[in-house]
Formats: sequence, structure tokens, C-alpha cells
Amino acid sequence: MEQKLEYIEQGRIGYVVYKDRQGDIRFSYEFGGGNCVAFINVPTVAEWTNKTNRPIVLRQEILQFVAEQTIKDKTKNCYYELYDNHIAIRKGIKI
Repeated sequence: MEQKLEYIEQGRIGYVVYKDRQGDIRFSYEFGGGNCVAFINVPTVAEWTNKTNRPIVLRQEILQFVAEQTIKDKTKNCYYELYDNHIAIRKGIKI
């Protein structure tokens, strides 16, 4: 599956736009504080299929791609943590 990201930046908030052959998914983001660089808001497991038009079996793969590619594109020396309703991009190395 060909995947890519685009970013819509609007100051401290914006969108990470995931694109594949099936279409686009927009995830809103906001910058964080402390060791949190940003939060990318994602649909919960219960909301996933209705909000993304993608099967639940692809959720983990898509979210990992979004997190890893965002770090490559926009940050240095960061890691991510996946939560039910967001991805946290954090400074440093995950221990």
C-alpha cells in the first residue's frame, strides 16, 4: 500500500493528512508542552471504521506509519506513544 503524509499547519494546531489509494484521513494535531512535542488526535477503536472508512485491522499499521513518518518529517530525537484517542510525540529516547 502506497502511503504518504501531508501537513496543514495553522500555528499551534493543524492537520496531519494520511493518504493512500483509498483516499485521505485527516487527523488534527496540537503542539504540546514539556517533553511532549505534539498530540495527534485519532479516532478510538470504537470510532475508527465509521470515521476513517478503513477496517479496524489496518488501524495499528496506519497509526504507526503516521507516528513514524511525522517524526521523520518534522522532528529530531523523538519517539511516539500510541493511546486510544491520540498519538503523543515526545522528545528524547524511549526507555
